[in-house]
Amino acid sequence: MATEVEVDDILAKDLVELSTQDIHRKYSAEASVHRNILIGRGTGVAPQWRDFKTFLGEVGQRPSTDHTLVLLNRYERTYGPGRARWMTAEEQAAHEEEFDRLRAEQQREEQLLLHKAAATKRASTPGAPSFGQWTPMAGKQVAYTDVAKKLAIPVVALSKTMPPGASADELVKRSATANELINENASWLPPDPVRKSGFFEAYRIWHLQVQPQFAKAATPTFLFLYIALPVMKQCRDELVDLDLWNPLGQRALNARDSHPSWKKYTEFMPRAQVAMMEIPIYATYSLLSDLDALCERIITAEKRFREGPQKVIHTHRAA
Repeated sequence: MATEVEVDDILAKDLVELSTQDIHRKYSAEASVHRNILIGRGTGVAPQWRDFKTFLGEVGQRPSTDHTLVLLNRYERTYGPGRARWMTAEEQAAHEEEFDRLRAEQQREEQLLLHKAAATKRASTPGAPSFGQWTPMAGKQVAYTDVAKKLAIPVVALSKTMPPGASADELVKRSATANELINENASWLPPDPVRKSGFFEAYRIWHLQVQPQFAKAATPTFLFLYIALPVMKQCRDELVDLDLWNPLGQRALNARDSHPSWKKYTEFMPRAQVAMMEIPIYATYSLLSDLDALCERIITAEKRFREGPQKVIHTHRAA
């Protein structure tokens, strides 16, 4: 059996010496993949990769029938140099897990920068409360780390949750309302304790930004739907783009069932259905036929919760 280096050397030689027709014949599996990409993606293929020899020279020979050409960025819509490589299903799953981890880490860093910028801007506002080191709380001067501990949120989140002119005592009062709404045994919660803890931390941060008049309506169930439904919608749209939403044939069905978007969609679906039952105004919607309308409605309601009733569409009845 030829080594990987020998395979690469043979391919490099073939790309120089063989005609286009002979290249297509010898590397028929790779040519089939290339043809499917051109047909399925159309303009979603970089100009360089429209030429099969260039494509083959960059992606290399398909290692085995278990390998498929996978986009390195799952949100990328264009095939091109440096954007895809051959992977087995196991390698793809590991890659996408690492990709999601790195993307989440990047988003956290970007959010932290936004928090810091907001804190700097707020601190420069005349008469604004200071969380730089000490602040009044319950009649005493306390460190801002103590405030964050009292609220059960990260210190870096204070700059985002502190409305202009609000005091630490007001945040503590709001936090108490949020804690009253938390049900740690809700059936739609993720089973993993770490994920569950992370969700409730996010909920406390979000709830502190809600207008006081909507505090009771801004439940953990609502926030879960606000997070889950756009994810479900994105997963569905990705599967539709790949013709895997209503697959025809066993091969397409297997491809859908192994796709990360389908796995994520089916994870959220039963939990979202249970959560909707807890909010009567959403209980009549179907996640199969009304996902777009329900998603838009919940996004509008979330904006209303944070920014006040003047921002809401008049036909909206979510709050």
